[in-house]
Amino acid sequence: MKSAVIGVIIGGVLAALVAGGTSCGINHKSDEYACTTSAQCNSGRKCVEGFCTISGPPDAPKRDAANGCPTGCTSCNVAQKTCTVDCSLTNCDAALTCPAGYHCDFQCKGDNACRNGINCGAAASCTIECTGTSSCRNIACGPGPCDVSCTGAQSCRSVACGASCACDVTCIGPGSCIAPITCTSPGCINAGGSGCTSVPAFCHSC
Repeated sequence: MKSAVIGVIIGGVLAALVAGGTSCGINHKSDEYACTTSAQCNSGRKCVEGFCTISGPPDAPKRDAANGCPTGCTSCNVAQKTCTVDCSLTNCDAALTCPAGYHCDFQCKGDNACRNGINCGAAASCTIECTGTSSCRNIACGPGPCDVSCTGAQSCRSVACGASCACDVTCIGPGSCIAPITCTSPGCINAGGSGCTSVPAFCHSC
């Protein structure tokens, strides 16, 4: 008998809540951000797929789910912001980019590795090892130190030191560096006219 009375009381309470429109006390805050145009959103938000969302650059480089590193790095140390791209472990046929603020080591192993460009424009520093035959094309250094080692035959085509604070391009491989190698200044060209050096006082400012 007591159970039946309790059931009646609970049923009455639930009925009252529904009738009062409380819907179990849930407040659908997402409705406040519903939109059809960006003009309906507060400043700093845009209408995306029916909701006002905050727009802006990502807080960090995209991560590779396989190893937790920024996309493209075969290994890394996120705390120290180091990134290694080992072309014996990944496909280096596409254009490569050092994540912003990272110290990158590109290991261009194998024939024709890193032929579609290496961009270090936003890197803290870049070390590029061009050991494969005909490896490395269109290297663009950033403002940080940039060390390019061209030991593979016919390696290194079109290397630009740009505004690097210390740019070294070493051309050791047979037929390496025959395409334009642009040092930070004419005074920073290696003896013999092949490659670049940061040794003179005016060739480094890091």
